[in-house]
This record gives sequence, C-alpha cells and structure tokens, in this order.
Amino acid sequence: MFNQSISHQPVQSTDQEGFTLIEAVIAIAVLSIGILSVSLMQTGAVRGNARAIQITTASAWAGDRMERLNGLGYDDVLMTDTNDNGTGQDADLNGIDDDDEGVPVDSISNFGLDQSTTATADFTSTELPGFTMHYNVAVDLPVKNMKTLRIIIVRQADQQQFVFDYFKAAAL
Repeated sequence: MFNQSISHQPVQSTDQEGFTLIEAVIAIAVLSIGILSVSLMQTGAVRGNARAIQITTASAWAGDRMERLNGLGYDDVLMTDTNDNGTGQDADLNGIDDDDEGVPVDSISNFGLDQSTTATADFTSTELPGFTMHYNVAVDLPVKNMKTLRIIIVRQADQQQFVFDYFKAAAL
C-alpha cells in the first residue's frame, strides 16, 4: 500500500510566549524602585506631619502667653524691659533704634526685641519640652505709652525661630 516515510522534524514556532529571565528581572527592579520611592515619600510625610504638630503646639503656646500678658496691667513686672535695652532708644521718635542708626553700635538692633538667648532676653521659659520661649519688651515703641512685646519660640532641635509681636497700650 502506501509506503511513505514520515519524518519527524520539530516545528519551530515564530510566536514567542512568556517572559525571558532578563525581562522578569528588569520588571522586578522597576517595581522595587517604585515601592522604595513610595516608602521614602511616606516617611517624609510622617516627619513633616510631626514637625507641623510641633509648630502648631509652639504657636498655641505663644498665643497663650500673649493672652496672659494681655490680661496683665501695663506696669506689671512681667511687662517690664528688665535689661533696659529696649527703653528710651528712640528719642527722636522716628522708629529707628537711636544707638544703631546707620551703623550698629551695641549689636542690639530693633530696640532689643530680637534677643533670643536666656542671657539677653527679658524673660525666658522652657515649659514646653523641646522649645524655649524668650520674650522682650520695648517701652514707648512704636509710640509713647505703648509697649511692644516680641515672643520668640526657639525649637531646640535645630534652633528654628518663630516670632510673634504684640502691642500693649497704657490705660488712658
């Protein structure tokens, strides 16, 4: 009958299915970089939120101190310029610290309001852990019978400062 020889040759497919090992490794590397980036972003967000909470707490502390000072009388001991570096330094009433006009003389510019160390500030408090509050008083600034109070909150971790000003007028 039929005597034909059938050869068995493997059929080569032109369709390639699946991934090669290199493609799989590259995909895993890209995925790993993406996951690492997201985790770094998350830790940065957590740190930023913690810092924001600290700043908000310090601001509330300064606001509370301003409210307390507002309730005091104009001549209360806590409303005095204890080191006299913010009193009587504007004899010509031009709003410029007289002994620092043009050239710094005593390195205490701005009527002593910028003093932010325990040794130089009028008052210092460390009630809030991680922060130091300094506040300074300048008498007759910006006008006669008015006091300027500057509260400076210093974060101890990095010495970042938050500054709040308040004005108190004498009773008429």
